[in-house]
Amino acid sequence: MDLFLKYSIVAILSSHVFAFKFNLAKVASFPIKYPGFTSLYEIFDNSVNSSKYDLLISTFDPVPFSTDTVQIVPDVGKHVLSNSSNIIPKIVTTKVTWPNEISGVPRSVFNKTMVAIPDGFLVPFKTDGSISLVDIDGKGPYKLTDDQTGKWFYHRVVWKDMDLDGDLDILTCRAREPVIGVGKDSEMLWLENPGNYYTPWRPTVIAHGPDIFVIDAVLNTTDGPRDCLIAAQFFTSSLTIYWVDNKIANWTDVSKIKSRVIDNSIGNVFDVTVTDLNNDDKPDLLVTNNGESGSLYAYEVPSDFRSGDFKRHSLAAGFKPGKSGTGKGAPGAAMPVYPNTKVNASKPSILLSGDDDGKAYYLEPLSNEPSDWTYSMMIFLNAGDGTVGELSFADVDGDSFVEVFAPSYSTNELFVYRFT
Repeated sequence: MDLFLKYSIVAILSSHVFAFKFNLAKVASFPIKYPGFTSLYEIFDNSVNSSKYDLLISTFDPVPFSTDTVQIVPDVGKHVLSNSSNIIPKIVTTKVTWPNEISGVPRSVFNKTMVAIPDGFLVPFKTDGSISLVDIDGKGPYKLTDDQTGKWFYHRVVWKDMDLDGDLDILTCRAREPVIGVGKDSEMLWLENPGNYYTPWRPTVIAHGPDIFVIDAVLNTTDGPRDCLIAAQFFTSSLTIYWVDNKIANWTDVSKIKSRVIDNSIGNVFDVTVTDLNNDDKPDLLVTNNGESGSLYAYEVPSDFRSGDFKRHSLAAGFKPGKSGTGKGAPGAAMPVYPNTKVNASKPSILLSGDDDGKAYYLEPLSNEPSDWTYSMMIFLNAGDGTVGELSFADVDGDSFVEVFAPSYSTNELFVYRFT
């Protein structure tokens, strides 16, 4: 059930009633079976000097041998502008196995519109994952990984020039977690772009330990900025940072790659994002852990990330899955957001998926003071005791107010909200 504008002020955030500067209004919803991840594929139109967005959706059925899909709503902003209640996604491909965080391939890679699909999970008969590309019109998929080292599942694709040859390679993590037996492993690796998508790309393993999500960032040191990779290690329960011990970040020489653990005390780390949360012109890490009692954290990045202390702040706590069971946890991924694209001179707000607590949240800072880490929080989507997947957001209709797309996995719906 959608609880429009139901406010939930938690004690850790604020003990007084707070008037939100922005609210979220439901614009539309449409049926789609088992939506898990959403993303918005921005396509710039030179003829009108503006962008349009295709909404990408992954769906996965927990029943063994069932069909999973990647689907698309082309130019979703048109539907939002017309307040259409008749949104019908188109299937891009069914030749996938438990597709995870699907994303648009930068057009500069192959000068065409394609979708990157990392797939597979620890669900029985769906553990044999891969990374593949598919044309937006459904041609493919073109598999970029091989099976020489066994079955793996993949969750995210990051496009990054790892070998400094001028083209974008793929950075990713992979894992295998047998429900029974031995063989657990996890790796962070990159796939070298050979200039085509018809043959597998050569993998180079960077480290063992990272398993689900990784991001790239440039952070400061006393010797100048360094190219970094930050891994949210779920199964191995660590937030870890990697960098090349050289001002020129060529990731081909693994002997030059250094690492340090930022925090290994918060349990299963779900995801991490780099942003300036407290408006002090310095980067912070926005982090969630996922479990029976999950939290939302901020870490202040020190002036030299290689040796300084990452000061941790608890922004919200006590997230619990609606149902107990193996693999159930909350919350999911958090994302910094400016509700109005023209109002971005202060602290960002935060969007948060509750994952298995069945909710989606909006958090707004109580002040613009850099030392104040308190927020008020509202529930803008309540799907009962089910699961809410990965949110996505953008101003898709060009009015400067951001739209939010929220997949309700357990109720087979996708909701569209707009900041007001």
